[in-house]
Amino acid sequence: MGLFRRSSSKPPRRGLPGRSEGYTPPYQVESASRRSNATSRSVGGTIATAFSTFITLFVIAGAIGLAAIALPFITSIGGNGSPTPPPASVEPGRPTLSEPSEPTTAAATITVSGTLPQDLLEKSDAIIRIIITREDGSVITGAEITMPKTAGFDVARIPLSAGSNVIEAVAVINGVEGTRSAPITVVRDTSAPSLTVTTPTPGAIMDGDSVTVTGKTDKDIDVQVRNETTGTIDSGRSTTKGAFSIAITLRDGTNVLTITATDGAGNQTSKSIEISTSASVGRISIILNPETIILSNRRNFLITATATDSTGAAAANVRVCMYVTPDGGQPDPIAPGLCTTSDTNGRASWNYAFSSSFNTEGRGLVTVTYELSVGDPISGTQGFRVYRVKP
Repeated sequence: MGLFRRSSSKPPRRGLPGRSEGYTPPYQVESASRRSNATSRSVGGTIATAFSTFITLFVIAGAIGLAAIALPFITSIGGNGSPTPPPASVEPGRPTLSEPSEPTTAAATITVSGTLPQDLLEKSDAIIRIIITREDGSVITGAEITMPKTAGFDVARIPLSAGSNVIEAVAVINGVEGTRSAPITVVRDTSAPSLTVTTPTPGAIMDGDSVTVTGKTDKDIDVQVRNETTGTIDSGRSTTKGAFSIAITLRDGTNVLTITATDGAGNQTSKSIEISTSASVGRISIILNPETIILSNRRNFLITATATDSTGAAAANVRVCMYVTPDGGQPDPIAPGLCTTSDTNGRASWNYAFSSSFNTEGRGLVTVTYELSVGDPISGTQGFRVYRVKP
């Protein structure tokens, strides 16, 4: 493609099209109306420009204000993902107490924490006094400590009475009390929750390897079921009407279930029931003679166990081991003499004696395990009672 060239070597003309370089347009006089319109346009443009400038400045000022308000929150979010809590009061001469982590408790004493303003830290002739107003209206001094050298302080063993305890802190300088802190309230609740176990009933014989424990207690509190025989624990929570339903596994033989209700203050109520079950792998029957041991009379008792396998046949000629778990103690180790071989009827027996130093009353368990020649071992338990003297 060739380069584009002008048809003439003369430079291009400047000015209006169709006019020669030396052309001068005739002088024109503007009419009054044209001058008026021009003036109006000029004034209107000036007003529009001023209004636009005002709006722009207003928007910028608003943005700066919003940024100033949002900056603390943005800084907080960038730090740990949650707004920074407001600082504690630092009113001169006035301590501040922190809200208790547990406003309701069964404890007889608590520890209170607080903060001091800077002016009190410089006082060497001052103390911090903790004042308690009880539910009956009486007022006592819960504690007095020397003025701490740091802003934060803790005062331990503040006594609590039953019901509401309104607690305040005050600086005492030369025997004169200053301004008291804002009060905190701690309620001492020592009433144990009610507890009724509906199912299973004591002494019930269960089919299967689990049972659902139902009953009623105080509303919306923790309930725990522990199978003392196996150490298994399952937990739940009562409804707003106080009902609870908790399933727990069982083992063949006697199972001692302890049900414990715990309220928000830590008060507890417990009940124990004893039930029996038979697993599909077999069945064990355990007889204790006697079932109640009076340590002042005798320390030994006879244990007899009989077992069948899953087919119903006698668990004959197999290894059988037994151990005893007294209340509050650890199971005796399986040792020579506590393991034997069952006879042709699937029976095994032991004569067990408590040591001369054993002196603990309560409930105990005997556990017997048959090691079958085919299949898993089967175990059973039987409870007993121990008294130091005849009740």
